[in-house]
Amino acid sequence: LYGLNPEQVHLTDDGLCLTCEGMSWAGQQQRAAGRVEVRITRGNNTWIWQVQAWHSEPLKVVKLMLWGLPDTALSQGWWQATSPVEKTFIPTRTTPILFRYPWPEWLTPWVCAGNSASAVCISIRDAAVRAKRLYTHQPPYADSRYVVELVFEEDAARWGGHIASPEMRLRMCSSAGEVDADFEEHLAFIEQAYRLQPWQTRPDVPDWMRNIRLVLNLHGQHWTGYVFNTFDHMAEALRLITQHVPSQHVLAYIPGFEGRYYYAYPYYRPGAAMGGDAGFRRLLAAAQEVGVHVMPMFGIHGANTQVYSDWEHSAFRSRTNSYVKLVNFPDWDTDRFGEDDQVFLNPGEPVFRQHLLEQVSAIVRDYDLSGVFLDTSACWFNDPNYNLYEGYRLLLGELRQRHPDLLIAGEGWYDALLGLFPVNQSWLGIDRKYRFPQILTRYARALGHLKDGAPGPASSGVHERGYNNHLDPRAATFGHIPSIGIVDDTLERYRDDLIRACQEALATGNSG
Repeated sequence: LYGLNPEQVHLTDDGLCLTCEGMSWAGQQQRAAGRVEVRITRGNNTWIWQVQAWHSEPLKVVKLMLWGLPDTALSQGWWQATSPVEKTFIPTRTTPILFRYPWPEWLTPWVCAGNSASAVCISIRDAAVRAKRLYTHQPPYADSRYVVELVFEEDAARWGGHIASPEMRLRMCSSAGEVDADFEEHLAFIEQAYRLQPWQTRPDVPDWMRNIRLVLNLHGQHWTGYVFNTFDHMAEALRLITQHVPSQHVLAYIPGFEGRYYYAYPYYRPGAAMGGDAGFRRLLAAAQEVGVHVMPMFGIHGANTQVYSDWEHSAFRSRTNSYVKLVNFPDWDTDRFGEDDQVFLNPGEPVFRQHLLEQVSAIVRDYDLSGVFLDTSACWFNDPNYNLYEGYRLLLGELRQRHPDLLIAGEGWYDALLGLFPVNQSWLGIDRKYRFPQILTRYARALGHLKDGAPGPASSGVHERGYNNHLDPRAATFGHIPSIGIVDDTLERYRDDLIRACQEALATGNSG
């Protein structure tokens, strides 16, 4: 942990250019060689920092600490683009605030503290998907004043003796219009950086998807082997529902179609216990007959070490390449301990990416599918071996080259992912009222999540949640498409509830 040696700091250009020819560490007790250059740009109540550093050791992070920001703004609390309306976060000495980009909670690196009378806007503008963090607290050494830290982390594959930060920006605002303008400038930057296109005109959205207003989560086979619905039972559900709602507004999403959910990953063929190839073809024929498009689920990372022997070459690694990063290991067998046969693999690694490409492409080709869903796509790791985002770009690019009319949906999102996936399940819920909804709705659409409970006891089907409240489809906000789960007893015991929920979902009209 190195800081500037205050004895070696030199300021020029009226303090806007800083150079430091020596470093300090151990709380200024020790000295070391190193060099830092900081260029500051000022104008219109805006400050921009760009930091470079050189050192004999590999450099992973640049931290910029901001002191003395106006209490009138910071005491009102912090919020970001996807924060609920009127929700703010106020740090204290014992409860700091940590926002992490690109996941799980900071979906674009822009944040604001304050209100229309006095506000501070902070953003980090980076054309690459790299880690950024905002940390704000009231440490004892600051005499209860707020200290704001902006942290930029370099791609672990590029750690070396030199690091250069992207622009880290601060703007003081005195009106809501100025805050809005600052966010729109941020959006303009990410539009160009990640090639975001308007939802209405983006070419990776099939025409039929623009009419979808309801997703049916047709649960297949659980990890334990329990079958919630055979393919024939799914077909029955489609015939029932399309008697009560227009079929052109319905998308059938099938998690667990490949057999034991998560256990079979990363191999994908229609599961035998649900009817196998013949049953899946009957389902697709029924869907075509009633006019419903079908989208099965694949894992973009998940693999079972018992069935995919080459997993170690592509498993996510820690930033220092010291150990395998385990991510999602639910307690499927209820022994009250997470399973340890599930690993997450990086599609940036060429062998696994090619395996996944061939698996998905074979299903699309053999069954003439309209769409595919790639699970856990919003997870992000600073893998030192392979760049995850680049792996996504190559995988989706090849899928679209092979299947130009295919809808490719993901789970969760952050700003750069909206340039790759036009449709994503929402980790935030379909009912959240964003401060700045255009971060999503201008470019993409969000679906209700797989974990949302089905009518009745609110079973989450194949998902590890077990039971989860069913979200009222009438609460969906603009740009969000409700989903309704169908499990083993839904048609038999909760048919009227199911039909009513489907009709209410279409009545909202909020999907845009």
